[in-house]
Amino acid sequence: MTDQTPELPEISPVLKQGANDRNIKARRNAVTVARFHGWTLIGTYNGSDIRSLWRCELKGCGQEVEKFYSHIRGRKDKEGNWKPSPRHKGCLPAAEREAALKEWRERNNLI
Repeated sequence: MTDQTPELPEISPVLKQGANDRNIKARRNAVTVARFHGWTLIGTYNGSDIRSLWRCELKGCGQEVEKFYSHIRGRKDKEGNWKPSPRHKGCLPAAEREAALKEWRERNNLI
């Protein structure tokens, strides 16, 4: 994964009141990791504990959904292999997602 990210979104006004260096660094990390997984943040970064509006960038989808960042970043399985989180209702069929995500990463120089 590269550190190529679009312009960083604003931090939510609610989070800004108590924003610290950790919040600011978390915003960059969240946007970078989400982008790698085929998501773009729409609007402000609300932190990891509050749903934010994200756009699914997989070719053929493009839906905007409210999700927690933790539901986007994926998880490691018991063997330590990174597994992407489930997408959302109405997204591409599971059989097509891996190819669409690979295409997204290649098109955006993320691999």
